[in-house]
Amino acid sequence: MASEGEVGPVVKAAILEHGYRQIDTASLYQNEDAIGDALQEAFAAGIKREDLYITTKIWQTEKDDVEGAVRRSLKKLKLDYIDLYLIHAMTPKMVWEDGKDFIKATPQHKVWAELERLVDEGLIKSIGVSNCTIPMLIDLWSYARHKPVINQVEVHPYNVREDFVQFHNKLGVKIQAYAPLGANNFSGRSDKYKGLNLLEEPVIKALSEKYGKSPAQIILNWHLHRGLIIIPKTAKVTRLQENFQVYDFKLTEEEYQSISALEQGAKFFDPRNFGGSWGNIPYYD
Repeated sequence: MASEGEVGPVVKAAILEHGYRQIDTASLYQNEDAIGDALQEAFAAGIKREDLYITTKIWQTEKDDVEGAVRRSLKKLKLDYIDLYLIHAMTPKMVWEDGKDFIKATPQHKVWAELERLVDEGLIKSIGVSNCTIPMLIDLWSYARHKPVINQVEVHPYNVREDFVQFHNKLGVKIQAYAPLGANNFSGRSDKYKGLNLLEEPVIKALSEKYGKSPAQIILNWHLHRGLIIIPKTAKVTRLQENFQVYDFKLTEEEYQSISALEQGAKFFDPRNFGGSWGNIPYYD
C-alpha cells in the first residue's frame, strides 16, 4: 500500500505523462484523498473525467452503511461517480472469540442490493467483487440483478488458477489480477513461499534476454495473453513507462506455457496468514 505522500505524484505522472487511464484504490488503502487531489490536477490540465476509469472498494467495517462508504469515497476522490466499486473482501466480519455469534457482518446479499441501488441512482457505474471464491460467486450470481463485472484476485505465474479463470470466462466475469508480478516484497507470505521471486526465475530471465524486455514486462505480457486485466502496482514514477510497454511483442505458445509451468498454487495473500480472526477462516479450502 503506497502512502498518501507517494501515491499523489505517481498518479499525476501516470495520467499526465504516461497515458494511464485506470486508477485502482480502496478505502482500506487510506490514499483516496491524495488520489482525489491528483485527479483534480489532471482535470485542470485537460484530462476529461469520462476518459478515466476509477475503481475503489468497500471494506469489512463499512458494510453496515454501504451508501455512507460510497459517499465518503466520492468525497475523498472529489468525484461525482465511481466507475467500478468492489466488495474488497467477501469473507464476513468475524470476532472469533464470541462463540456462536462470531459472524458480525451484514449479509452479502444486503450489501449487494445496496450497491445495485446506488448503480440505479448513478453514484456507481459498475459493481464487482474482490477475493471472491467460486462458491461465493455462484451464490451471488443466483440473486444478483446487476451481475458482478469483475473479480479482482491474486494471479501470477506461481498461482495460475486456470480452472478459476475458465469458470469466470464462462460467466462473462472478467478476472483482474492483483500482485501480477508476484508481490516479491509482501511480508505476509507463509514461510514456505518466502523464497519465491518471479523476477529471478531462469525461464523469465531467459525470455527477458531473448526479447529485450524486462522480466516484469515478460510476466505482464503473459497475463495479457491469457485475457486478464492487470493492475501492476508501483510507487516509482520510473516504472510507469516500463509497465506500460508490454503490448508490442508476443511470445510463442510454448514460451507462454513455460511460464504457466511455474505454477505452485502459491497464494501469498492468504487470509489465514493475517492473524486475528482471519487466521481462523478456511477461506481457500
